[in-house]
Amino acid sequence: MPQRASKTIQVNDLPRINEISLVLARNGFGHLLNLIGIAAVLPPGADKATGPFARRLRQVLIDLGPTFIKLGQVLAVRPDILPQDVMDEFESLQDRVPPMPVEDVQWVIEHELQRRVDEVFESIDPEPLGSASIAQVHRAVLLSGQEVALKLQRRGIERTIRSDISILYSLATLAEGRLVLPGLHTPRAIVREFDVAISRELDFLQELQSAERMASHLDGLDLNVGVPRMYPEWSTQRLLVMELVEGEPLKQVLQHLQPNGERAQRLAHGIMEATYRQAFDFGFFHGDPHPGNLMVTPDDRLVYLDFGVTGTLTGAMQDTIVSTFTSMVFRDAETLALTIYRAGATRGRVDLKAFTEELERKMQQYYGASLDDLAQAATFMEVVEMCTRFEISLPAEFAVLSRTITLVEGSIRRMMPGIDIVDEVKPYAQRLMTRRFSPERVAHDAARMMIQLQGHFRDLPTQVNQTLMDLEGGNITIVARDPDAARLREEIRNAVLRLSMAAAASTVTMGSALFLAAWSPAPFGIPIFGLVGAVFLLVGLSLFGALGIHVFFARFLSILYWQRLLISVLRFLRWRRD
Repeated sequence: MPQRASKTIQVNDLPRINEISLVLARNGFGHLLNLIGIAAVLPPGADKATGPFARRLRQVLIDLGPTFIKLGQVLAVRPDILPQDVMDEFESLQDRVPPMPVEDVQWVIEHELQRRVDEVFESIDPEPLGSASIAQVHRAVLLSGQEVALKLQRRGIERTIRSDISILYSLATLAEGRLVLPGLHTPRAIVREFDVAISRELDFLQELQSAERMASHLDGLDLNVGVPRMYPEWSTQRLLVMELVEGEPLKQVLQHLQPNGERAQRLAHGIMEATYRQAFDFGFFHGDPHPGNLMVTPDDRLVYLDFGVTGTLTGAMQDTIVSTFTSMVFRDAETLALTIYRAGATRGRVDLKAFTEELERKMQQYYGASLDDLAQAATFMEVVEMCTRFEISLPAEFAVLSRTITLVEGSIRRMMPGIDIVDEVKPYAQRLMTRRFSPERVAHDAARMMIQLQGHFRDLPTQVNQTLMDLEGGNITIVARDPDAARLREEIRNAVLRLSMAAAASTVTMGSALFLAAWSPAPFGIPIFGLVGAVFLLVGLSLFGALGIHVFFARFLSILYWQRLLISVLRFLRWRRD
């Protein structure tokens, strides 16, 4: 379960924060400590590391261990947050560590199943098939004789990750307002997203449910693509039992596969078909289909592995993606710009004309492009990055999907170099357009629109009557706001006030001169005229001083300025209380 954001640093977190400070400094990021308000005592020359920024940042995550490596892996699929060079470095993050002792493996199994190992398994291979910082996988045989793969969570790893996430929340809070991120993202929002993602990855039951959901979708298709069978009766939050898939990872197959050969084309079209069906038909897709997570069986069947990262698309999101996809394929920049604008969130006004022109230039760049020409970036990824530049924040699922399609295109490029990407995806776009404007879909949309209109028309008489009653009672006030006119009125008000102060100051000062000129002792020996003149002179000088203050400091004398300042202070105090 995601944690509540902490706004203070706990005493027991200080050693770990000190370790983080030293690692940052060792890799040339010591200046960030001052940026977030941490005064760290660093050894001389600690902040002198050189080298590419992305590579040094990747090394920081490796040095800090499992939680931060996972953070990098999660951000590696977010082109709306990270630049391309950093994502490329984060893609290569590996968290292979020495495997757990056999005693710990046995302890995890018995603790999770509340049974002895020999009551469930005939045998377990002590040598893991793979070992990572969060989990490791072993080959095993059930008492029924079925060969399976065991995915076990490392003993105590959840406690370590929760502690690090608490520290990340504290550091993100310190960086809030001091570190500017792309689009509408904030440090705390990114940590919160990571918290949600890692919580899902630590719960193997959610991975089991995702795998079974994907299997239910793929089993109904005439595709040579599948998912390992899951064993929910032997699976828990920290133990996942699944079918053992024999074969080679796609990354190994690609090393000896003949490009553009019959097998390469069959595998490429299988991956492409499965990906687009997941996104556009199911609304549920595998979020990390890199070649290591795709297994190729001896009969060339593709099997998806590792469902820790998945994406879910609502009906509205699917409609947006379909419009985006077809607009890109048919090079309709204006429709694409409007579709993205409606789907995203913005902080202020967006220059749609400039955004459309930028998309048009990008589409011209990819006219006739081949998959081999797209080695470094995919069109979906670049659209997401472009949205970030124009401060259009898309839902996180769109960014994950763009990265998914990029990974798929990378695999297809290696299998089918030189193929025109537009020709390859155009049949999918045509099929999507046909389905979108099919009689069934049009009838469904028309029925939904009629139901909505019926509700609006039913409420219309009541709303009209209420409006007329408000007009009759004088409860409706029409106000037109023009920022330029308001500023002009303020300037005129200030000018009149200054002229009045100048006239009053001049009159009083001249009057004081007349009284001072008539300086003479009165009948009682008191210079009445002189004293009055001195008072008038003092008042005149005061008015001239006030005039000068108003000229140079009028902004601070505005009631609106103090109102805004008071509101800011109250918001700050409320944030501190929360």
